[in-house]
Amino acid sequence: MRIFLAVVLAAFAAQSASAESWRAYHNPRFGTTAEVPQGWRMGAPPENNDGRVFTSPDGRAEIIVSGMFSIGPRKEEFALRLGPLEGETIEYERRGRDWLVVSGVKGEKIFYRKSLLSCRDTIWNSVFLEYPASEKDKYDPLVGHVAASLRAKCK
Repeated sequence: MRIFLAVVLAAFAAQSASAESWRAYHNPRFGTTAEVPQGWRMGAPPENNDGRVFTSPDGRAEIIVSGMFSIGPRKEEFALRLGPLEGETIEYERRGRDWLVVSGVKGEKIFYRKSLLSCRDTIWNSVFLEYPASEKDKYDPLVGHVAASLRAKCK
């Protein structure tokens, strides 16, 4: 009976995560679009209008949806984006011809970055997520949804 109850509770938790309400954010400057959870707070636009920061209701997690111009040769930019930022330990990386994913830990948090090189290799469209490592199971479905929703629209 306890095993059955544990299975039912696990299925309910997974269903709750997938039942999240979503809203699309679109950045008109770079054509970046991604879905973020409905209840997350959107920060003020930065001066250069390159994207937005979304913060979880409890303030412990963050999603950044942004774009930027490509600034150098493809090979060098991929190498730079696949490398760790200050304090990061990369545990996972994948790349294709025009996309890359990097994930790992930074202190007590997990980070996840996905970037698409779009518009004839002139724009990087990206999502960045950071959340408590202790809540990995809670955030994994959310990360998957946000990452899968990342799109680029060229002008």
